[in-house]
Amino acid sequence: MQPYRFKEVEKKWRAIWEEKKSFKAEDFSSKPKYYILTEFFGPSGKGIHLGHVKCFTPTEVIARYKRLKGFNVLYPAGWDAFGLPTENYAIKTGEQPEAVTNRNIGVFKRQLKRMGYSFDWDREINTSDPGYYRWTQWIFLRLFKNGLAYKAEGLVNFCPHCMTTLSNEDSQGGVCDRCHGEVTQEKRNVWYLRMKDYSEKILAGVEDIDMKESLKEAQRNWIGKSVGGEVDFSVTAGDEKITVFTTRPDTLFGATFVVVAPEHPLIEKLKANIKNIDDIMNYKKRAASKTAVDRSAGNEKTGVEIDGVKAVHPFTNEAIPIYAADYIMMGYGTGAVMAVPAHDERDYEFAKLFGAPIKEVISGGDISREAYAGDGVLVNSDFLNGCNVEAAKIKMTERLEETGRGRKMINYKMRDWPFNRQRYWGEPFPIVICDECGYVPLDEEDLPLSLPKTDDFAPDAAGNGPLSKINEWKKCVCPKCKKPAVRETDTMPNWAGSSWYWLRFMDPKNDKDFVSREKLEYWGAVDLYTGGVEHVTRHMLYASFWHNFLYDIGEVPHKLPFKRRMCNGLILDETGKKMSKSSNNSIDPLDVVERYGADAFRIYILFIGEYELNTLWSLKNISGVTRFLNAVWMLREITDDRDIVSDKHAFTLNAALKKYEETIADSEAAHNAYADHNDFKFNTIIAAMMTFVNEIKADGYITREEFRRFLIMLNPFAPHMTSEIYENLFGKDIMDESFPDYDASKLTVSAVQLPVQVNGKLRSVITIGVDAPEAEALGTALEALSLDRANVKKVIYKANKIINIIM
Repeated sequence: MQPYRFKEVEKKWRAIWEEKKSFKAEDFSSKPKYYILTEFFGPSGKGIHLGHVKCFTPTEVIARYKRLKGFNVLYPAGWDAFGLPTENYAIKTGEQPEAVTNRNIGVFKRQLKRMGYSFDWDREINTSDPGYYRWTQWIFLRLFKNGLAYKAEGLVNFCPHCMTTLSNEDSQGGVCDRCHGEVTQEKRNVWYLRMKDYSEKILAGVEDIDMKESLKEAQRNWIGKSVGGEVDFSVTAGDEKITVFTTRPDTLFGATFVVVAPEHPLIEKLKANIKNIDDIMNYKKRAASKTAVDRSAGNEKTGVEIDGVKAVHPFTNEAIPIYAADYIMMGYGTGAVMAVPAHDERDYEFAKLFGAPIKEVISGGDISREAYAGDGVLVNSDFLNGCNVEAAKIKMTERLEETGRGRKMINYKMRDWPFNRQRYWGEPFPIVICDECGYVPLDEEDLPLSLPKTDDFAPDAAGNGPLSKINEWKKCVCPKCKKPAVRETDTMPNWAGSSWYWLRFMDPKNDKDFVSREKLEYWGAVDLYTGGVEHVTRHMLYASFWHNFLYDIGEVPHKLPFKRRMCNGLILDETGKKMSKSSNNSIDPLDVVERYGADAFRIYILFIGEYELNTLWSLKNISGVTRFLNAVWMLREITDDRDIVSDKHAFTLNAALKKYEETIADSEAAHNAYADHNDFKFNTIIAAMMTFVNEIKADGYITREEFRRFLIMLNPFAPHMTSEIYENLFGKDIMDESFPDYDASKLTVSAVQLPVQVNGKLRSVITIGVDAPEAEALGTALEALSLDRANVKKVIYKANKIINIIM
């Protein structure tokens, strides 16, 4: 028999699948639907990398498995094509971003098809296609008309290298998500989306989605819900007041100073009363040079006391100092806090540094040494004295509301989303700026507003986007008053197109609506959504916001965008460093395919590590996978013509089938039954299949029915080889078959083969009952070896595993 020629076989089946459109999802099929999605590709010129293979191969296996289980599977692919990398490349080379994108997409598609991935290419989408971003602009107009998109001056994250504003999600850790340069704070005129208004709904979605608790906690922390109250402090100059947010209203009598952000509007309003206004302004400039992350961390305590104005305590009427400090920012709460140094560590350190008073109001600690943040009884607190902490919170909040000095409040750390970028390669805003009418939306029938052609992709020296230089495009007529006006010249961020793309996959060619209602109702929420862990506090929150909004205005019929979310681990080199082309430690996946074949690569990437864990990369053991596949190829030589599962092989075959069920639950019942197992541990399935093949080789035969079931089982992992063997042996396309169920009755074992060691050396193998007691196992072993019980010194027995007799 000829050896397996993987290049010929894989090329043949790629052509067959493409010609037959084997992976096409059918709208409104009578089969149960299963929508599986991995975050779509950002088409860089470098093509796919090992991370793509680790991320997409598991969902590819599940998609093929679900089809064999009788599901109508939607497994699409597309391109998150707008963004800075393509534009930066265009600036460097002078090539049009559109041409760069299309070339890169071609590279990706060829590579993905070589991997044998079963995408429905008829549903391919591209966020930079006007036919797609027409609907992104349409959703923005809906946000604008519903008061959820607005433009205002604000202090935002700004990347000096990329010359564009960034959201907090784009600049985590104080660095630009694209160029990894340091981010500064700048005051700019910015488009915002009122994402903060949706904090509670996004938070509710966190609880409803099936996701690891650690991922949920990351999202909860990013949203940052705080339950507390607002307290009004009057000031000693003018009629102004400082409103602070606190989660500890019980400690109000311990407030000995107030801290405001350097950008707080009170400073500007009262600058005539502030004696050291120059010091305050210089401090404000220094604070602006810091990132939001550095400021919120507050590792270095800095601040300036405002000389000439004090705050007035709402209950004691005591005048207390006001400090400007950069660890307070305008974006969270009110931009001001009351400081209770006796019971807050950061306030304690600040008070010690600046010599501010420290007043104990909760007994139980030693405030001469450190702040006390524990429970206790209220002291030095007037009408709160004697209360415990929780009772004091309630009583103080009630008193604040009764006296008009404050109110109960829920706050969120998540801010409104800065939504514009000063770049070319993005969706144009469908907004006209008119001197008479202000910001005016385009009529929906005028969408898409297409990007104009240009050869100048760089922002100007002031950081304005390149569209501001194209006068013939910028100048227009106001849709409302018909007078001369100009277009908005910033573009949307790369996150815009990805904030709703899973919906468009349901109906990608619809030019009448963003998605038809009927298809939305048929496909529903994505059943399984996978991707990078870094997107849990970026893309996932944006997606939840947009989806919730579309649900609120009646455009989508279901609340959740995704039912289940899983995040893939990284591929690491032998030193434990993330493999990437920028780190010069990556390899080209197609080199592995060329040398070993796609089927071998697919199995190997799943065998060497679990999906959600990081994986150390090495090719040194891939030969074990190629030997396994070659052994499968040669099984035809020992296949007999019996259409049965032999008693000899029934246990191992059904055990492997059951392992599938445990690892890839295909129903709610199975998901609940195997809650501790269905976590993509594909290596356990592969090991079970390898065990079966080893048993077959040792026995020297496999029945026709056993081979049929085994090939179907292996098909999602090695689709090219199994399709070829199945066609040759059974004359059918394996994709038309059904995945076999396991027979639980064949997994009941009454006896086991027990190895017998004497003084640590294997001497025999005996047959005994399952879970036999030690006395029975020892007696059977001694009889089999004709050994005298009197000479037994010690017995080491592991039921169903081994017995070691020390003589």
